[in-house]
Amino acid sequence: METQTNDTRLRLLEAAALVFARHGYAASTVRMICAQAKVNGAAINYHFGSKDELYHEVLRHVRRRAYDTYPTTHGLTAVAPPHEKLRAFINSFLLRIFDEERNPGFGTLMIREMVEPTSALDMLVEEGICSLFSELVGIVRSIMGNNVEQELVYAASRSAISQCVFFLCSRSVISRLSPQQTFGPGDIELLTEQITAFTLCALNGLAKVNRVRP
Repeated sequence: METQTNDTRLRLLEAAALVFARHGYAASTVRMICAQAKVNGAAINYHFGSKDELYHEVLRHVRRRAYDTYPTTHGLTAVAPPHEKLRAFINSFLLRIFDEERNPGFGTLMIREMVEPTSALDMLVEEGICSLFSELVGIVRSIMGNNVEQELVYAASRSAISQCVFFLCSRSVISRLSPQQTFGPGDIELLTEQITAFTLCALNGLAKVNRVRP
């Protein structure tokens, strides 16, 4: 009985991730999700209590799977050089948002939540985004050095993440500007090298001219 219950719960999470990613939270209905999962219409209330609670659990579910599949360190040890940590961070970030086969719905759900925030955004920030950003800030600080203003480190960290998110948010624009560029999973290594090289040049350049005077 417990196995069957867990199976139904997982089916609902997987189905809801696809429906929410496709239609957004507001336009997705309990009926649509149950139909996708091929379960009884009362299953959501039984397992999650409400559509809102289901949505929160879906975001936790897809995020956990994405980071289990592609951790930020990407296999590096704590003593790896900062530039390698930066590359691993960028590469794993791109893999999480582009790999729809292993992380179905993750990238789209994250972008939807940032553009059309719901009550779940605070949960995402508290349970994941804060620690993710802090990790990147630490990497950027180690590259720029300790004599650079903290706000500049924050700004540089935001810029690094923005480059990654751009290729997810702006695919429709990119395809019109450069029809030959699709920027899908097969381009992740190329994008990783480009973003890493650009970011390292920027960090080193900024560090030279923005050091805090003693």
